[in-house]
Amino acid sequence: MFLGDIYPKKRNTLPIWAYFRDRGYITARVESGCEDWAKEYNGHNYPQQDFAVSNRSLDYELTAPFCLPEFYPSVGNPFGNFKGPYSIIARCLFGRYLHEWAFDYLYKLRRELRPQPAMPQKARKHRPYMITVALMEGHEGTGEVLRTLDDALAAFIKDMRDSGELDDTVLIIGGDHGLHMGLNFAYTQNGRIEHQNPFFAMSVPEWLHQFAGDYQANDNQEQAHPLALNEQRLTTPFELHHTFRVLAEWPEFSSDSWKRSLFYAQKKGRTCDEAGIGAGFCMCKTK
Repeated sequence: MFLGDIYPKKRNTLPIWAYFRDRGYITARVESGCEDWAKEYNGHNYPQQDFAVSNRSLDYELTAPFCLPEFYPSVGNPFGNFKGPYSIIARCLFGRYLHEWAFDYLYKLRRELRPQPAMPQKARKHRPYMITVALMEGHEGTGEVLRTLDDALAAFIKDMRDSGELDDTVLIIGGDHGLHMGLNFAYTQNGRIEHQNPFFAMSVPEWLHQFAGDYQANDNQEQAHPLALNEQRLTTPFELHHTFRVLAEWPEFSSDSWKRSLFYAQKKGRTCDEAGIGAGFCMCKTK
């Protein structure tokens, strides 16, 4: 998803947020697990001294508070069952759920970047943004900690809807993998299937939904909406990468990116080999 390739064939392959930043977007990331995944996946593509300070870095990042020893053990195993980002009990920091600190930051950042009706007209400067947020409540074996996130996530989505932000903003909620901890994953086929089927949901503005449907209808014989068709077709993070590319380049996106994105119906009966999925993660096996 970050680079559009599993093993980049050239150095300085652009991370996905660079496409947005190069086009005037504010880019930001919130990482609530004390892990710098962006550097983990992309850092080897850049000279060490350039990665954090080059024009490919992010405008805003929030990670440090989630590395405090009150949550993330500074000695011993940080990934134990009772403390840290894999804890099977509620993750808290200074009397609040960990995710509440992340959402506080998101609310403040959005208010800074989006014009508010109560602000003076001269101060209403709309700055488009691309923000990614990693929340770790689903990363444990019981499935119970995830429930602590429900109210805060629902309130956040409601705020985006009520503010009118969803009229011109794409909201994506997804996982990089399904549950891969606990007895269900370890001992059942259902658990292994769930592991390889991460959750994914996307809200798009009505005008973009209409555009995607019209593009599909004018381009081939598929009559159903591409987003509906792709719900039952084999897709990967590669299609998500190109979905981001289309959004970053809008309205002057390339036809290649569009047809490789989720806005375009992917091939019916697509195989794992065609999608670039390794045999160990392929669920579409036929006899």
